[in-house]
Amino acid sequence: MAVAGAGMLCAQVNTNTNAVDEILALVTTNASAVKPPPRPETLIEADGPADFDLAGRRVVYHEHVRVDSPDMKMRCEWLAADLPQTGGRVTNIVAETNVVIDATDDKGQKMHATGDRAVYVFNVQNGVTNETITLTGNARLENTQGWLTGDSIIWDRANDRLSVPSNPKMVFHQTLNGALAGTNAPVEGTHPPPAATNSVANDTNVPPALTNRPSAAK
Repeated sequence: MAVAGAGMLCAQVNTNTNAVDEILALVTTNASAVKPPPRPETLIEADGPADFDLAGRRVVYHEHVRVDSPDMKMRCEWLAADLPQTGGRVTNIVAETNVVIDATDDKGQKMHATGDRAVYVFNVQNGVTNETITLTGNARLENTQGWLTGDSIIWDRANDRLSVPSNPKMVFHQTLNGALAGTNAPVEGTHPPPAATNSVANDTNVPPALTNRPSAAK
């Protein structure tokens, strides 16, 4: 009976083990792979004509051009863009005349930029993402901290950096709240100004009254 019991126990263990293996194999085999979310679309439209170079994979837009993507909007009068491969993204954009860019970085900080010309470049080299916007011609960039101008402004969006090769000028916005404004002014009713201590003292050196006056004649 002991041998039979051991055999039954062994058979039961093997049965359970095989059932678990089968379930794991079934789950592993039939589980759908996690797919990455679809890439956000970039919309480019214009009021004027558009010229497509299918061989060179390039398109040129004219008149009131608008570029809309989830993290950046661009407005200009003329724009040339490289057409991406299927499923790819736009890697090069050149915008000219009355360029206006509104963008948001990964931290949610908004940036407003203007200029006569803007060049957008995106590429990935050795696993490193590079994304820059170079503004020229009355280049100006503004955010909540202040504004920046220069002959050209290079906005490195991948590394969250700005550089101005020549003639930089920057102005910071400074706000003084109620706690900081007028901290050197006396607070009313708490520290009254001391009484004047350098006022002229009362006359103390007045000669004493005459006490040795000659007595009256007897």
